[in-house]
Amino acid sequence: MATEPINFEKISCYAQSQVEAEFIYKEIFEDHCYDLPNASISPFIIDAGANIGLMSLYMKQRYPSSKILAFEPAPDTFDILRRNLDLHNAGDLTYYPKLPGNSTLVPEEKQHIYGEAVRVHGQEAVDQLFGDTFKTAQEVDVKLQRLSHFLHNRSGIEAIDLLKIDVEGAELDVLRGLDDVHWCLIQNIILEGCEASGTRATIEELLKSKGFSFTREAAAWAPRDFYMLRAYRKVLVPMREQINPGLCTLPVGYDGEDGEWAVALGQDEGCTR
Repeated sequence: MATEPINFEKISCYAQSQVEAEFIYKEIFEDHCYDLPNASISPFIIDAGANIGLMSLYMKQRYPSSKILAFEPAPDTFDILRRNLDLHNAGDLTYYPKLPGNSTLVPEEKQHIYGEAVRVHGQEAVDQLFGDTFKTAQEVDVKLQRLSHFLHNRSGIEAIDLLKIDVEGAELDVLRGLDDVHWCLIQNIILEGCEASGTRATIEELLKSKGFSFTREAAAWAPRDFYMLRAYRKVLVPMREQINPGLCTLPVGYDGEDGEWAVALGQDEGCTR
């Protein structure tokens, strides 16, 4: 990991790999893959699979009074995430006890992705990006909790403007970890997935059953099996200024100040059953 921040045009950050950081930066800050058409001025955002924190920091730049709940399971990556939040004075941090994590729950999907990347971009280019990742991979235990477990413990959630999911094969588990009381608050979902997981059709049926429309597009930067799924409500839940108190049963009250951050330390445990 670099001991000095990597300087991009719009942000600086620590990273384990400069090549990977450049890739993520382009996706978020230049390609704007997580921009929202209908966000409030102080959105509540869930970043499931936060990695080194660039998406969360991007949203903090765009919406300084946003509240962001970020989850990153890999211990080393989470340490970098926390350093990046400190680097940018991201705000108050609320985090849970650190537990061992796992970068992916579906390692065979990673092998498939690697093979597809070699097919498209060639061995040399892929090795520059992945390095010896697949030769040095380690298995670690991770405690899992449903996402709603964490949401029930936070008062004052009137709307979830964005649920971003990039969890390396566990996307369906994240969605199944939501109770109906939280489903009805979600305005937008942006999900990165891979056909190799075999869950896309089930994910799409679940989204339809919850009242979402969606578009699916190939990720320009990725092998052909990758896709970006953008889901939105056909009829939007009213924004927090107009929300119907009877729509969902939530704890009464609001316990945070503008700019509060909540970061789940060391787990995607909030993301699965």
